Amino acid sequence: MSLSKSQIATLLNNHPHLVDQAIRIIGENQTADELGSKHTKYQNGIGFTSCYGNIGTTFYQFVTGRDCRQHGHPVRWTPKSLVTDGNVLERTRDMKRFKRRNPHYANQSSLDIARMIAIHHWGQLAEILNAQLQTPVLSQPQTPQTVTVTYTRVIRETQKAVLLEKVDSAGIAWERWLPKSMIINRNNDGTLEVKRPA
Repeated sequence: MSLSKSQIATLLNNHPHLVDQAIRIIGENQTADELGSKHTKYQNGIGFTSCYGNIGTTFYQFVTGRDCRQHGHPVRWTPKSLVTDGNVLERTRDMKRFKRRNPHYANQSSLDIARMIAIHHWGQLAEILNAQLQTPVLSQPQTPQTVTVTYTRVIRETQKAVLLEKVDSAGIAWERWLPKSMIINRNNDGTLEVKRPA
């Protein structure tokens, strides 16, 4: 059973968290070079239409955390939700440009614009959103959020950072500044438990 445009619009209006999934689905239909350039180059009927290529890719990067300018589009940032964090996008260059070029969207929030784009591309969402509603969402396994760093000695310590020395097996001494905000646990055996860098 596929959903109609009005059913998808109702679904996205009643369940705002589905807007994030809809943008992710449409963005994954874009080709790699379209995501990298933020412009729709191919009129292939999938992905963002050319009028929403730039702002759609901005939304896609926001909800997935992917850096579309890098080869392979690696996850570089923490994925965010347009429902809870969408106000952050209001300050971006892409959103300001979109609202300046489309003044009838000037007073709408990022979530409202993303919802409108998702409804515009409803044909790509019909089967997928239907499947999303029928299958329970499984939580993804958490990756370890900490890393253990070994060191030989503390060379210098300031109010905000620690300079560590580590001597490797070849006898070469390496120095590294580590911000104190990253340190979670300081062990006595020459190891630190620190936050995993993004």
